[in-house]
Amino acid sequence: MPDIIFDNFAAKKQTFIIPLTFTDITAAKDVITRIGYGGDIWELRVDLLSPAPGPLTTATNLPSPDYVEAQIKALQRMSDLPILFTIRTKSQGGKFPDDAAKEALELMLLAVSCGIQYIDVEVEWPQSLLGEITEKKGSTKVVASYHSWTGNIRWTSEELQKRFESANKFGDIIKLSILSATLEDCFELGLFVRDYNTKFSKPLLAVGMGAHGQLSRITSPISLVTHPLIPFPSAPGQLSLAQVHQAQHLMGMLPRREFNVFGEKGESAKAAAVAAVFQQGFQELGLPHVCQLGGESGASASGFDVANLFAGGRVEDAFDKQFSAWTGRQAPSLVLSDAWKRSLE
Repeated sequence: MPDIIFDNFAAKKQTFIIPLTFTDITAAKDVITRIGYGGDIWELRVDLLSPAPGPLTTATNLPSPDYVEAQIKALQRMSDLPILFTIRTKSQGGKFPDDAAKEALELMLLAVSCGIQYIDVEVEWPQSLLGEITEKKGSTKVVASYHSWTGNIRWTSEELQKRFESANKFGDIIKLSILSATLEDCFELGLFVRDYNTKFSKPLLAVGMGAHGQLSRITSPISLVTHPLIPFPSAPGQLSLAQVHQAQHLMGMLPRREFNVFGEKGESAKAAAVAAVFQQGFQELGLPHVCQLGGESGASASGFDVANLFAGGRVEDAFDKQFSAWTGRQAPSLVLSDAWKRSLE
């Protein structure tokens, strides 16, 4: 069965996880599609869910199983993207009580029964919880995670190695998030990942938190990204997908590409409008690419003939298909559609 994290990791294609920090997922129903453009997986932050209106004001939060189940089903109705179910404890940077292992296990098993694809399980949970969720997870993949907010743990330390070994014992995927005290911590992280890749094949999500760790969020094979329409980032230093793409371009990781729109004689205005639509899509995702007029003919992998818009089917589908072919990412359909409609006014 295809698995986007494993498939992308094996193919050396970056995977983007989008943490949702809403207390009520249904509040995102009008913006969830736009938030998800370019992303691969939702992270449902269960410890932040609450039926009470407004932001969480308590130090800890323990949502009920009924509310969590309703939130899972709401997100599954709103989007086809797979979900990473995360209960982040207070000591690991979240809101869930550290002493509520029984309640955490109940929620994790609920997630399994709802068909959740991934569950984040912290290495600090009791061995009894780790054993039971591993035994009963079914086809759900376990992301074994460890977070440190002290800024004192180095990627070369025995402490980090100990946490890694714990995660590697029960996790299908490993996540290590360490607060970066300096930029040099990202260099050590890079060497850690390089060494890991020579010895292991299971997916590794390794990032440095905080401003000094942002470099790792740009280069990590699996990265968590936020969006301006999300209430707040789930961790310090988190960047939007557009910011990651912009930074990758500046670092030489994402070269600018030029695409051409062709049209028959007399269709230059229409071709210009089509090029502007694609340009809006690139801008939405922070891609450095350029779409421009290419004359009257020239079918190629980097070209698009305006006649294809009217060759049958929906115009919007033609835009989406071509955008995905050029970028390898899901097209920002609503952005493209709105831009095309404005061009017709």
